[in-house]
Amino acid sequence: MDEEYEYNFEKFFDYSLDMLCISTLKDGAVIRLNSSFQRVLGWPKEKLLGLGPFDLLHPEDIEPTLKEIEKLKQGVPVLSFQNRYRSSNGTYKHFSWTIFPDPKAGLLYAIARDVTKRIDSNRRIRQLAAKLKKANDQLFEQASTDPLTQLKNRRAFNQELNYLVNLTRKQKNSLSLFMIDVDYFKNYNDRFGHPAGDRILTDLASVLAKTIRESDILARYGGEEFVVALPDTPEAEAIEVAEKLVKTIRNFKWKGMPLTISVGVATSDFDSSETVKIEDDFTYLIENADQALYQSKVKGRNQVTHRSQIL
Repeated sequence: MDEEYEYNFEKFFDYSLDMLCISTLKDGAVIRLNSSFQRVLGWPKEKLLGLGPFDLLHPEDIEPTLKEIEKLKQGVPVLSFQNRYRSSNGTYKHFSWTIFPDPKAGLLYAIARDVTKRIDSNRRIRQLAAKLKKANDQLFEQASTDPLTQLKNRRAFNQELNYLVNLTRKQKNSLSLFMIDVDYFKNYNDRFGHPAGDRILTDLASVLAKTIRESDILARYGGEEFVVALPDTPEAEAIEVAEKLVKTIRNFKWKGMPLTISVGVATSDFDSSETVKIEDDFTYLIENADQALYQSKVKGRNQVTHRSQIL
């Protein structure tokens, strides 16, 4: 009966697709293992028998493996612990271990599974996800950025402005908006050509970006028109910032010919009234800033007009 039991146990032990081994609790030396270890690692059984837990172990896994061995010596089972062992072709296989200590017998009963494919697959999925995220971020950036000036484009700015309108209403603050137009830009293009005109727009975008405040939002709205949203900025402060912009652009040493801008300013003082739709506040700022810009042009350009100054 004992021989039959030993025979059946040996067959069950050896035929298991899982890697099974018995080691000494004292030093972890392998005293018995099944053929799955040979199949996965590629080493002959004779080489594997007698090996300790660190003989084929990946150097980076020594410290965490030591911690698990200490648990085993204290009689605590190890469940789903992963480390890497070197195969006969030099590559490392990822093993997931379940190990039960038997302090009375001084033995460790271990079951290991080769999870290399799963880990490699997960790594490839993470890498692919990272590439997709990067591509999506780039697409979003391209969809939100003016290709010439690298500022936000009209679409992105309108989204930002809509958000600011909503936020400002909740906080019951002021929100101001600039509409900026390059004076006589067509004349510049006609005289120096469109490539030179593009360079001027790029340089202008840079000067505007350096002149506005950190909290302000600048965008190219189309052609030679730029916009700036100024959160938490009442009328008087907005006019002051706009005047600074006009002066900075006027005094800048431009190539070819002097350059000036006209600015229209609108301000909304929100009272968080539920009877006014956010879309109405958004439209109010855009339309009133545009009307003020028109007045700046009518009055001779190179100046600032606030919507409240229009009779």
